[in-house]
Amino acid sequence: MAPMHAKPLLYALLCAGAAVSGACGDARRDARSGEAPRTAMIQNAQAESARPAAPHLPLKIAPDLTVRTVHFGLLKSEDGADDEFVATDDIPAVDGQAFGWIIEVDTTRKSLHWQEHLRMPEPPADWGDAAGDPDIVISKDGKSVVAQGQDDVDDNELSRFYWSLATGDPAGEYQMDVAVEGHPVAHIRFRVAAKVREQTLLVRRARPPHEVRFVQVAQRQAPRRAAARHGIYSPWS
Repeated sequence: MAPMHAKPLLYALLCAGAAVSGACGDARRDARSGEAPRTAMIQNAQAESARPAAPHLPLKIAPDLTVRTVHFGLLKSEDGADDEFVATDDIPAVDGQAFGWIIEVDTTRKSLHWQEHLRMPEPPADWGDAAGDPDIVISKDGKSVVAQGQDDVDDNELSRFYWSLATGDPAGEYQMDVAVEGHPVAHIRFRVAAKVREQTLLVRRARPPHEVRFVQVAQRQAPRRAAARHGIYSPWS
């Protein structure tokens, strides 16, 4: 697993795992010392059974902020054209394939704080640049990662396409929890059909974060998830 591009995180990592559940508890960064309680963050991120049920969308977080929908999928790239976002929960096992989410919001705010917890079925062969990023915390077993940051709202959308598949990433079911301003908004399950193999002549290129066209595609029903359509999930349903 590798970062698709090094987008800066404007917020320090307070308690990313716990923040996805909306409860940071004691896992908070001491802003004066700059020391993050990494062990507490990882333990909170792994305590999935304690996660409360999240409200269904749309979710009014504040008088000036409502989360409408969450779309998950991949970026389809073609030379000479803008990237296309394709909503799907099946990610091709291709080295360099980028994936992520777009959150539609009603807000007058210029930027929003997000939290993310990604879990893989097995540890990847290499976490790439993320392993050395001070704003990203990898669990001791190497199977999950927590992160958070602050990004601009563009045309009523908040998006993140930081991750891309890399050689050695495992096949199986992946999970991702996303929160906005400390409120859980999505629990996403997606699949990678095969172990990612190395490809020759692969050129990785940075993608501007907002040059993405949204394309809706038919998506098969996810097991036990009645609200899976066009990549839109009712979190923790």
